[in-house]
Amino acid sequence: MQIEGTSTSTFRERSDPHGGDRTLSYERFEYHETWTNEDGEKFSISGRALQKDLKVTPLGGSLYQVTAQLSGQRGVVMAGDEVLARDRGLVRFTFTHDIETGAREFLGVRFNGPHPGFETDLCKIVAPVVGTASAEFHTPRPLGTTEASMGYYEYLPPSYGEVGGGSPLLVVANGYGENGDGSAEGLDRLLFTGIPRFIDVGGWPLDRPLVVLSTQHIEQPPGLGPVCEDVPWFGSCVMQLQHDLGHPPVSPCTTPDELRDFIEFATGRYDVDPDRVYLTGLSCGAFGTWEYLAEFGDDQVAAAVPIAGEGRPAWATSACALGDVAIWAIHGELDPDVNPAGSIEPITSLSGCAGVAPERAKLSIYPGLGHDGWDQAYSGSEGDDIYSWMLGFTRD
Repeated sequence: MQIEGTSTSTFRERSDPHGGDRTLSYERFEYHETWTNEDGEKFSISGRALQKDLKVTPLGGSLYQVTAQLSGQRGVVMAGDEVLARDRGLVRFTFTHDIETGAREFLGVRFNGPHPGFETDLCKIVAPVVGTASAEFHTPRPLGTTEASMGYYEYLPPSYGEVGGGSPLLVVANGYGENGDGSAEGLDRLLFTGIPRFIDVGGWPLDRPLVVLSTQHIEQPPGLGPVCEDVPWFGSCVMQLQHDLGHPPVSPCTTPDELRDFIEFATGRYDVDPDRVYLTGLSCGAFGTWEYLAEFGDDQVAAAVPIAGEGRPAWATSACALGDVAIWAIHGELDPDVNPAGSIEPITSLSGCAGVAPERAKLSIYPGLGHDGWDQAYSGSEGDDIYSWMLGFTRD
């Protein structure tokens, strides 16, 4: 979306009336933004408020605890003359601040007055104006309510059931932060990011023909242990360890067997084309995607998009056989958790394999991004259309 607007602010400091060697600050700000999508649909966000420190308490050395307050109207979201959301009243929050390192740790917040913007995704607030009705086609399928071995979210496009030969199917593997117990409440964690979020907030085009099934991995305690503590690229270490242990039940990431069993379930339950099955995942789900490709190749899927995952163990296992499935790996350039080499090395190596065309081994490294990139890839904001690319492949 295109964003235009203005903002002004006034910042001042004052002595702490409670004493101490720290000064307090306050900032009065005002802003107005207009957001416009490609279809010319628009909404505005504006705010006028005062933020001030109420108290600073020394905790020793360079560390301080700060209690601050925000008053006024932090944000008003409008479509024309219609108010979609309005945050007003008081917000009091507490955090620690290390004045030497700049590190901050949030400790808590208290509200007085309505603050829908603090609890609701902005995209969901404005969906009636600039979004689609995709959320109406999105249904949780908790563990135990189907024959699947995992709970999942189901999206059936309006065209579902009307496509000769069945709709194309996209299976989405979740990241570690979205793991849960597969219950109705636990599945809501899938709505925090990635494709399930875009569908939930009305950001998914209704003319996109894909059936989307977003799975939730259950991590059984006690986990894989402390082996990877205090090492560079912690996530890569954990993923390598899970691979070396053969994906035990305590695995933090979705396993290849889980994906194989779920795809078998999905192609039997839904009216989908078994030759147009696609797989994607973010972080832990991307690792699970790589591992699935190494073990099962093109037995079930035609193309895959792993994002910010560790693919080097898969390459070490299967090498050029990974080329049986078209792969587009995506990674943030500055990822501190999963080494970008986990995408770069297997795709670079795969590109050198005989018979692997450039379109079947693609790589996108997003400059300036850390352990993310999935929202950019799934939304297409970086210019990558992974959906048209996937739909260009069928299983031989």
